[in-house]
Parts: sequence; C-alpha cells; structure tokens
Amino acid sequence: MLRALLFDMDGVLVDSEDLSITIGMEYFATKGKKLSKKDFMPHIGTGMKDFFSGTAADHHIEGWSLEEADAFSRREYEAKVPKVGIAMDGAARILESARRSGLLVAICSSAPKWKVDVNIRALGFEPSFFDLVVTGEDIRRNKPHGDIYALALAKLGVDSRDALVFEDSYGGIKAGIDAGARTVGLATSIDAATAAEAGADVVISDIGAIPPFSSADELESFLFFPGDVERRVRYGVNMINPLEKRLPESVIIEKAIKKAAKARENAHAPYSHFKVGAAVVSAATGRIYSGCNVENSSYGGTICAERNAITSAVSEEGRLGIDLLVVVSDDDPPAPPCALCLQVIAEFSKEDTRVVLVDVNGKRTEYLFRDLLPHPFIMPALR
Repeated sequence: MLRALLFDMDGVLVDSEDLSITIGMEYFATKGKKLSKKDFMPHIGTGMKDFFSGTAADHHIEGWSLEEADAFSRREYEAKVPKVGIAMDGAARILESARRSGLLVAICSSAPKWKVDVNIRALGFEPSFFDLVVTGEDIRRNKPHGDIYALALAKLGVDSRDALVFEDSYGGIKAGIDAGARTVGLATSIDAATAAEAGADVVISDIGAIPPFSSADELESFLFFPGDVERRVRYGVNMINPLEKRLPESVIIEKAIKKAAKARENAHAPYSHFKVGAAVVSAATGRIYSGCNVENSSYGGTICAERNAITSAVSEEGRLGIDLLVVVSDDDPPAPPCALCLQVIAEFSKEDTRVVLVDVNGKRTEYLFRDLLPHPFIMPALR
C-alpha cells in the first residue's frame, strides 16, 4: 500500500540545475578556468561537495576550496532565485494532491540545507509543510548510495515497498533503487533512455506530467497502469480495463468448457491417471486460454491444469485479469483447484470471479473465487 512520496529537489520540484551550473561556471571563472555546462553534468544530483570537487578534479583546477565555493554559491543563489523563478510547472499541485490524499511527503536532496530551504520557499511552501526534509548534511554517503532514502524511510516509519521515489539523475535513480523503493525517473536532467537504463520503474517527462489525484491508488494507476483510470478494475495485483462488448455469459461459459474439455484430453497423467483440463477467460480481451495437467516422475515438478492455462494467458497478454475459470475433471462432485492453484489464481482474480467446476458428464458446480479462498495472500505493496 502506497504511504509515502519521497522527492529529490533539484530537477524534480525546482528547475534549478541550470542556475546551479551557471553559478559553478562563475565560481571557477574566478579561478581562471572557463567551463561549459557539460563539464558539470557527471556530477549533477550527487551533492555540493562532488559537484565542485568532482568537476575540479576532472579539469585539474587548483587554488579553490569547498568552503569558498559553498559561500559563493549561497550568496549568488539566494540573490538570483527570486529573479528567475525556479518552481517546476505542476510541482505545487502534485505536493498538494499528495497532502489531500493522506500521503506522507518528504524531501530527500543531496544539496546543503540552506539550498533546500531556499528551494522550498521558491515553491511557495515552508519546510513545515513536509513530513520530513533530509539533506546531504544528514548522511555520510550521498547518491548513488541509497542512504538518504533509507534514512528518510526509517524516520517516517515506512517500509520501502510502500514508498515512491521521484528522481531526475542517474545516481539519484540508483539511490532510490538501492533503498528498495519503486523509483520514478524524470527526463528533465537526463533523457528517458538513460533513466530507464538506470533502472527506473517508470519514466515520465517531468513532474507536471502527473495530473491532480485524490488517492494513492489514483496516482499508482496513472504511473504504472496508463490508460482509462476510471474504468480500471483490480484483478488480484493487476488493474484491468474490462472488455465492454462481450458475448452473452452463457455462450462464454459453454465455449470455455469446450476448450477445457479438449485440453483435458491431452493431459499427461501417467502416475495418477487423473486428467484435468482448465480454461480462463481474460477480462481485458475475452480470449479463452486453456491448459491441462502435466505430471512428472518427480512429483513436485507436476503442473496443474489451472496454472498451465494461466501461464498461457500471461505469456500472451502480460497483465492478466481472470473473468471466469473453468475446470473439467472426471470426479463427482467436480474437483476444485488445489490450494497451490488457488493462490496462483488469487494473483489475477477478483473476489467475485466465477469458478465453474464440471465433470465429464456435464455436471456443474459454481463458486465465486472468495468462496474457495476467502483470504488469499497478496503482496502488501500490490494490494
């Protein structure tokens, strides 16, 4: 369950990196060294110390000090920010949406505290608006290490699986991943391909691409399940847009039974001689996928018909929602799925997904999935 949003600052909420680089160029110009924007890019998002010391090392610049550079930067930054306006379009809206949704909101910036405070006020907020502000001064190892996010999660009391990190740099994305959180890459300071290469779970153009939202589910749906948010229905761990135009339910059931019965004929059951066929109907496409049980001389290697049908559907469609499951067997009453299969079915089903059990003579028993497995285990972060 999503509980917290952890934002990097520069390049995510504020468009300050060009200004920071300009000031960096001005500082090194006082040391007789003319640099360009690209000279600073490898050190963006890794903190003030590396921003200056890394760039100086790359270009063999001497006669400078971090204390002097920091003082120069602070003086110039505080003077120039009010004149240029650095708030990212949509940043304030997203922060306010997060607040209304009851989410915890934290700033996790590698920058020094003075710069973070200036940036927060440039957004139109006070630091007290946020549940937590963590800066590069609070940690020993900066990004790409995940320490800053791990510290924030610990202070907030939030599991990493229940948080989203928003980052715009290669090292920042690596830091979010290192902390165990799902990470949203923003193609502001780096391009989308680089953000994906860094391992971002999803890549968007900028923070303004996120529309206003009123709940954590709505935000997750936009980021991870693009499409028509209002029509989506949760099937286990997946959000699915159900097919609108469908055949009559009676026709669908008959078709699924025929496919399951045909699959049963191909079952490999030389040990138990108990053949089973299954069929699942995709909620998104209406397609029917079938499978049979495949036994193995090492009994643990046996695959049930239900799981075969499901893996067939997933291999074709990727994100699966089961609208109907049919199981055909030579048993009276018709055999239900085993406990292991029920757990797998839970990954892709709603509570009211119909389960139709049929014997070879056509006798039927029907259940809703919740009647067969009332309390399935679903990963907390995916519920």
